[in-house]
Amino acid sequence: MNKKVTFKDVAALAGVSTQTVSRVTNGGKGVDPNTLKKVQEAIDTLGYVPNKGAQLLVQKQVKVLGIITLKMSMEGAMNIVEGVRLESKNQNYSIALTVVEQQEENLEEAIRELRSQQVAGIVINLGVSKKMAETLVTKHPQISFLFIDVPTDTAVSQISSNHQQGAQQVVQHLLAQGHQHFGLLNGPQNSWAAKQRKTTWEEEIKKAKQQIIVQAEGNWTAESGYTETLKMLQHPKKFSALLVASDQMALGALRACAEQQIDVPVHLSVTGFDDTPDSAYYPPPLTTVKQNFLEIGKQAVKTLLSQIHQENAISKKQIDLEFVERQSTAKPNYAVTNTEEIKELLHKIHGLLPHISKP
Repeated sequence: MNKKVTFKDVAALAGVSTQTVSRVTNGGKGVDPNTLKKVQEAIDTLGYVPNKGAQLLVQKQVKVLGIITLKMSMEGAMNIVEGVRLESKNQNYSIALTVVEQQEENLEEAIRELRSQQVAGIVINLGVSKKMAETLVTKHPQISFLFIDVPTDTAVSQISSNHQQGAQQVVQHLLAQGHQHFGLLNGPQNSWAAKQRKTTWEEEIKKAKQQIIVQAEGNWTAESGYTETLKMLQHPKKFSALLVASDQMALGALRACAEQQIDVPVHLSVTGFDDTPDSAYYPPPLTTVKQNFLEIGKQAVKTLLSQIHQENAISKKQIDLEFVERQSTAKPNYAVTNTEEIKELLHKIHGLLPHISKP
């Protein structure tokens, strides 16, 4: 393996001090033209690549923002990171990315890693409790934080979608279609966004004096949507609408319905949440709520930089959502439900016939 070329090697070949090489690689101001030429020739000969990170540290011009996020297989997380990247670039910042699998348990390690990269501030895009968020801000006063998934009463800077608004829109749509019996496939309860959606669904259904037949909890993935929906469909009481907390989980739910020969939306209406790009092409296209993930990421950067410049002033913002109606929801087909109930009743009667004595 070839030895890595250092600025000391360049200095030795050019016959100058390491300080002179440093001055040349940082712009060459005040360096004699002949010396500048010798150093540049040595750099070209050795193939030396200057360490830009070290140069920026010397110049005190480090402009890096950190982002701690859920795994990138989550479409929402991926698009938020893209929004952060785009706005950071627009603001002449680069980003340092850390993916956290265990969420709160690994936050401290992720923050230490980003602090070692001299980040100016950190965006945290995963579910964090009020206590943990406020503890982090207190424990790391030299770092500015921006949270995307924390309780709204947390004393930290935050930006989020208006999850309550979106959840209300979905339930009102299903109620207007005539649905009375609901299944809820919730997101993980360490997510404040998931809790808001679940609580709002429950409140709206209760307010309408309708019934929640069964509930389950997934982890945002299509696999969990598939597994949990299969279990919910085994419930003895039928429900005509299934509210799902994310589009990816809804994709798994649709597959489970297909395997159980449940026609969506004839037998069961299914809704999602997020409006990820693929949801318009699900079988059938998914009724959902549109979150502008790119805008969340961009606003996160703007808010974080404003916070940095205003010496840790707390800022809280919410972004409105948009309801999107597609073909996965329809009026409940109670005729189908009644037919199934009649078949079940006839089956029970048939089982009793041998025990009925003849007159």
